[in-house]
Amino acid sequence: MSPPPENAVAIEEVCLLAQTGVGDRDAFRQLYARYGVPLFSLAVRLVGNTGEAEELLQDAFVKIWRNAASYDSRKSRPFTWAVTILRRTCIDHLRKRRHQPGTTPLPADGEATLDCSTSENGRHATEIREDNDRLLGALAKVPPNQRRALELALFSEFTHSEIAQCLEQPVGTVKSWIRRGLLDLRTTLTDSAR
Repeated sequence: MSPPPENAVAIEEVCLLAQTGVGDRDAFRQLYARYGVPLFSLAVRLVGNTGEAEELLQDAFVKIWRNAASYDSRKSRPFTWAVTILRRTCIDHLRKRRHQPGTTPLPADGEATLDCSTSENGRHATEIREDNDRLLGALAKVPPNQRRALELALFSEFTHSEIAQCLEQPVGTVKSWIRRGLLDLRTTLTDSAR
């Protein structure tokens, strides 16, 4: 059986967000089931620490729950909207962490590692590594121009204008690359989860 068309998935996710916006806990659980793994993998990549990533993922989902009613499908797709919430949550955390004395320096781009302490359940640590590997593998399959724009959008503090300037492309082109890259990333992650 082939996966549902992209538009059907997007419409279903818009409906789930609308239902979440009126307090439907089952719809929220379904959103979490769809977005939890890819968003967690992104959080690990952004902050480089699984414990912090778990907390930030929880914070992001609380924001999704609280703000679902304000979601506007004309501005972005549901997954893109959720990624934006997670990204902002992580960036806020990283800014605070920079200003705290005695904290570990932030990992350089591409150097985010998993912090799997011995107190963590071995199976859980393995699942996290597998999720991270899946995310990195999915990113590798995104076309290079989209991947670079997507990485800058997700893993830096650059605005769309700054990304466009960095890549020497029009802002509209960069926004299209990011959007297409997110869709390709979601498709790859969804297919690999089956």
